Amino acid sequence: MIRSIQIATIILWGVFACAAPVMAQSTQPATAAVVDTSLPRPDVPLPTGMTPLFDGKTLNGWVQIPPDSWTVQDGIIASRGIARGVLYTVNQYDNYRVIFDIRHASGKPDHQACVLFFGFAPVAGETPLDALGAVQIQVPVGYTWDYRKGHNNAGKGEFTSLKHPKYDVTQWSRVELLINATKGTARMAVAQPVGSDAVEVVDFNVADAGRTGPFALQMHNKGLFDQYTNIAIEVNPARDDLITVNSRP
Repeated sequence: MIRSIQIATIILWGVFACAAPVMAQSTQPATAAVVDTSLPRPDVPLPTGMTPLFDGKTLNGWVQIPPDSWTVQDGIIASRGIARGVLYTVNQYDNYRVIFDIRHASGKPDHQACVLFFGFAPVAGETPLDALGAVQIQVPVGYTWDYRKGHNNAGKGEFTSLKHPKYDVTQWSRVELLINATKGTARMAVAQPVGSDAVEVVDFNVADAGRTGPFALQMHNKGLFDQYTNIAIEVNPARDDLITVNSRP
């Protein structure tokens, strides 16, 4: 009888010992598994006059909803696929140029990577607006959505799609956005590969949509793994044009 109890005890300890590591892995996914480093991040310098929004090491200056849904590794900001949400700047901007490098690693269910502008920074104690109630452009392909109150649609008549190459979203692209809250305008250009001349892809023009707000990266749904690096801003740009566009196809 005693020997049977001892054997049963040993078996139970063995079960717990085997189960514990599996539970730890399921509740605390390794950061290394989130960031796809199969393609090195671009090292092409940003244009002069740009101020970094990302220090390459931390998410200082950014706020994420929900918590722990983004991470930093090897100089890359990466979504962790946890849930629909945003990563937005603490500072708010009105007229500015923002340039960054982006690639979409994978998604299940899949969706394009997104950025947001003309939105509302969340107010303490209040439920944040979905997608910050902002205007969305999907990068680098140029698809669009308008999350402003009373809209929540693709923004027909608000956006102008321009002739541009077909982009491979799994490769790194350099994106430039020129955003003017005073005029309610935004223009986007894309260079693929990074370092080549950019091509203007899509424009937004709705005078009453312009407002001061954060710049944000959006994880459209759970299961998406997007990567950003070399993010920088020029406030009140010296030039009112897309500086990465040097020639057109």
